[in-house]
Amino acid sequence: MAIALLLTTALSLAGFLVASLQGFALAGGLPAGLAAKALVTRHVGLAIPAVLLSLFSQSMVIFYFIGTGRLVKNEIERYPEPQRRTILAALSSFKRRTSPPATLALASAIAVFVLGGAVHTRFLPPWTHLAAAVAAVALHAWAFLAEWRVFSENTVLMNDPRAYATRASETAKGAGSGPAAT
Repeated sequence: MAIALLLTTALSLAGFLVASLQGFALAGGLPAGLAAKALVTRHVGLAIPAVLLSLFSQSMVIFYFIGTGRLVKNEIERYPEPQRRTILAALSSFKRRTSPPATLALASAIAVFVLGGAVHTRFLPPWTHLAAAVAAVALHAWAFLAEWRVFSENTVLMNDPRAYATRASETAKGAGSGPAAT
């Protein structure tokens, strides 16, 4: 599931990149007449699936961490308190590291879509849509990188929560016992 979510995030990022390049070509006035209409059609035809894929992938990332967190919490109910605290802290960290980029990427996709409609109807100047598109690309790249890192760590935790807690406590002890700790 994590691979599928990363793939959909990457595909939506690629869709935003290509649609943005088409938008820059339109804003730069490169095509004229029928060529411009064809480019606008391709731009919209690529942008709408990119937005829908983004909405799906980013909302699913948020729900994925809610769901896997619930599964792990049920599994660790009888663990000793120190191990449970370590695992619960990790789960909280996963959500804290993925929810902001996923939420902002999701919101940016909506903003680009709405602003694109406003530019198309000449309600807003083209730079507003272009600026939102650049921001959406940046936010989707941030979301992809954050999700990549956390999905990897979450998989390790889900495979063996007890071993994860043991490794985490050993790492914490090792970090606190060096010369700087004295």
